Amino acid sequence: MQRLLAWHTRIGHLGLRLLCLQLLWLGWTVRGGIVLGVFPATAAVHGILRADARREDLAPGDVPELRGLRAQVRDLWRREFAVANRLGAVLTLLWAVVLVDRAVVANVDLGSLGPVLQGAHTVGGVVLGVLTVLVWPLQAHFDEGPFALLRRSVVMMLGRPAITAITALGVGIVLYVYYLIPGLIPVFGIIAPAAIATACLWRMGVLGGTSVPTTAAETAVPRPVAMAAGGAR
Repeated sequence: MQRLLAWHTRIGHLGLRLLCLQLLWLGWTVRGGIVLGVFPATAAVHGILRADARREDLAPGDVPELRGLRAQVRDLWRREFAVANRLGAVLTLLWAVVLVDRAVVANVDLGSLGPVLQGAHTVGGVVLGVLTVLVWPLQAHFDEGPFALLRRSVVMMLGRPAITAITALGVGIVLYVYYLIPGLIPVFGIIAPAAIATACLWRMGVLGGTSVPTTAAETAVPRPVAMAAGGAR
């Protein structure tokens, strides 16, 4: 009974932390005028989730306390502002190309070639969706530019298909739950898929997979490490 009560308490703390992160994501998105705020806010919450996974002062299943969370998101938002917006601009451009091409193919009679192109655009959309899921946890971990991060995501998709499939499946399950229960979207929004993706990549070793010593001040604001060709933060 005590074990069951402990698990319920941990689940409650986790849900509260995810809700707070979602609210902070919304707040800092608006703080940047939405267009310039959404990508740094996304990078910030992924940085928090990565830092949570790296903490070695927590027992398995424990959830970090909420104290200082707002300041941690603020610091990451400011630090990642330029890099995250560059990555977001590239992703936005790629999505625009895929969606516009699909709209053109759907509205122009191309004969027998039309269904083939529509199928190709569907596959391209799925691949780009998976890349979008993967690239933000990698952005939180690697000190690299947008094209290097996208290239790393593509390499991971091709070189580690099992990890990619498990991560995509986890995020897909969350999105399906959102479809069944739309009321969860404003509560957990982007945070639940981000948490699933980060947890999958961490546990399977993509983001290091082992805890590193951290101080209380460093746990949610990983310190970048300067490297000649880009490297882990």
